[in-house]
Amino acid sequence: MDKKIPVISIVGAHNSGKTTFITAVINILSSKGYKIGAIKHDPKGKAQHDTPGKDSYKMFEAGARQVILASPNRITSFIRDPDYTVDDLINIYMLQDLDLIIIEGFKSYKNTDKYEVIRKEENRELIISEKDGLKGVITDYYPFRKTFDINNPAEFAEYIEIHYLKKQKDL
Repeated sequence: MDKKIPVISIVGAHNSGKTTFITAVINILSSKGYKIGAIKHDPKGKAQHDTPGKDSYKMFEAGARQVILASPNRITSFIRDPDYTVDDLINIYMLQDLDLIIIEGFKSYKNTDKYEVIRKEENRELIISEKDGLKGVITDYYPFRKTFDINNPAEFAEYIEIHYLKKQKDL
């Protein structure tokens, strides 16, 4: 029987510190032996995925639906799929032996608990609400029912371990 991999989302405004925070949490959990997967949303398609002029880039630009670049310590897959859903990313493209998947972005995705990053200097209100799945706020000031210190990713990692990872081991 396959276990259901827990999935959480970290959302927030552009340049709020999401990636820095997520990277620290992944580092902490990975150092404890957990297998963590990550999905990063790039809604404007600006991320640099491959180096122009390299063979894999040429193959993908030529129209290949998928290109896999395999090296001794990394496998990279480029897939042309304009109709994907977040569920496709989780169920088709992600490894199935993971302990946790962290999604950065995709704030409208409904099937996950969400944690919003908001910093004092942003001077804004929350992007999502509890009715949209918001479970907590990662912040340096914002008052909310459940808050985590953005400058202490170990606190959030411990929460994730207790509420998502340990729960999975009990199943």
